[in-house]
Amino acid sequence: MTAAAAAHARPRIAILSPAPLARSPRALKQVRALRGDHDIVTASRGDSPFPEIEHVRLPDREQRWGALGRILYLMVLALHLYPLITRLSAQDHAIRAALGDRDWDLVIAHDVQTATVAETLRSRRGVLVDLHEYFPRQNEHSLAWRLLIAPYFRWILSGPVHRAAATTTVSSGIVEEYRREHDLDPTLIINASPYQERQAAPVHAPLRLVHSGVAAPHRHVEILIDAVKASEADVTLDLYLVGADSDYGRGLRERASADARIRVHEPVPYDELIATLADHDLGLHVLPPINFNHLHALPNKLFDYVQARLGVVIGPSPEMARIVREAGVGVVADDFTADSLHAAIDALTPEAVAEYKAASERSARDLSSERQTEILLNLVSRLLD
Repeated sequence: MTAAAAAHARPRIAILSPAPLARSPRALKQVRALRGDHDIVTASRGDSPFPEIEHVRLPDREQRWGALGRILYLMVLALHLYPLITRLSAQDHAIRAALGDRDWDLVIAHDVQTATVAETLRSRRGVLVDLHEYFPRQNEHSLAWRLLIAPYFRWILSGPVHRAAATTTVSSGIVEEYRREHDLDPTLIINASPYQERQAAPVHAPLRLVHSGVAAPHRHVEILIDAVKASEADVTLDLYLVGADSDYGRGLRERASADARIRVHEPVPYDELIATLADHDLGLHVLPPINFNHLHALPNKLFDYVQARLGVVIGPSPEMARIVREAGVGVVADDFTADSLHAAIDALTPEAVAEYKAASERSARDLSSERQTEILLNLVSRLLD
């Protein structure tokens, strides 16, 4: 082995994420799992929480030359001239400029959008595409999205993603849909949270309810607010919301302001989230199935609540409901309305909440990301072999 080869004996992996790395739990867990035995370079919007790892900061927003560029982009979508999109993308240009002249052993691309630029990088073992959710039906409640964006995503799936060395996704229902509709066979890696060594705290009086997530209209956070406003139970609700300064977020603040029991907070960094959640009793999440991904959602926050040793109250989303019932960590509401959530909250007792929190403590190791990390490491090892 030459000196140059010896210097690069550790596999070199590029991890590309269109979302800020600090707010991308799947990418964060990949970096932590792989950095011990691999040389990692990350590329994402925003700064990196890993000062010891080389990071390429991508443009905060797509730059398509103002209004004229946006019209051009829409025309490209409408005419199905999809190969032009990566040429128009400031993000893709930044990735090629920073990483395109290097040799990689593996490239990990998050979301379908990065698959096109990922396959242009020189990678000995190709690209691992972390699909996250089911992209062709991501925002199917929007007609414009179905007409313009969904065909583009299907094109990426039929080309760059089909040519990828491997794919992963987040829930069994989504795995089956990719198999059925696109002849893909993603590896299931659920969004479990890292194991936390902590004990369930005593139940508070009043009961402290909490929700962490994105302030976006399709998330319907107002259901949580309306349920607590209608509740006669002795409870409080803390909302830690990304995007709370948006029009929708400001509307949530105004909606919550009528009830002193409800507080809207800025989001906390993911590394601080579990400790923040642990000062509560029950995590809430009600996600109406307005599209396929919502129906089959199995989000980080469910596992964050377990690692914080909280009970949970959720809507009847099938994948989440299965875990909640099997582990005994909380309550599944009858439907996705504020009235149903309100009824579930009012039926809670301190004794039941204490048992849910104890069940989270018992289930925390089985529902942690350590098992999912083993799946990732085995998959990467097979690809690099």
